[in-house]
Order: sequence, then structure tokens, then C-alpha cells
Amino acid sequence: MSAVDLAAVLAAVASLAVVVVLTVVVLRLARTVGELAATLEQVRSEALPALREATDAVRRAGEETERVGAIVDAAEALSSRVDGASRVAYVALSKPVIKTAAAATGAQRAARRLRGRE
Repeated sequence: MSAVDLAAVLAAVASLAVVVVLTVVVLRLARTVGELAATLEQVRSEALPALREATDAVRRAGEETERVGAIVDAAEALSSRVDGASRVAYVALSKPVIKTAAAATGAQRAARRLRGRE
């Protein structure tokens, strides 16, 4: 066997080894791609409905937030009206009540003095 024949045999063996290694790599890659496809299908079947539900929940929460905002606005308006009415009632009633109390106190004192002199 000559050196050229030996080199050809070694090249053929090396090429065969490379082909075997590449075949193993391709098979593993094919298995991984298959697993990835299965995982992707599972994500599609589970995540997309969950995403739709989450989108609906966010929409409903937005509607509820708007409704609560309207209720808060109405409560604030009512509070300001009640506050204004209580101020009006205080102004309208405080002076007459104070004057009536003062008159009653004065009348009591006068009655005591009259009784004390008699």
C-alpha cells in the first residue's frame, strides 16, 4: 500500500466519521425541533385562551373603573351640596339660636332677681 492509498483510506475514514457525527447532530436537532413544535402548539392552545380571558378582564376592569369614577364624582357633588346646605343652615340658625339662648338666660336672671327682691 502506497502513501497515496493510505491517505485516501484515512480521508475516507475521516469523512465517514464526519458523516456519522453530522447524522447524529441532525437527528438530535430534528428531535429538538419536534419538541419545540409540540411545546409551541401547547403554548398556543393554553396561552391564547388565557390571553383572551385576560384581555376581557382588563376591559371589564376598565368599565368598572369608569363606573366607580362616575360614582365618586356624584358623591363629591353631593358632598359639596350638603356642605353648602349645612353652611347655609348654620348661618341662618346660629344667630337666632344664640339670641334666643341669650334672651332665655337674661329672662332667667331677671326672674331670679325679681324673686330675690320679693
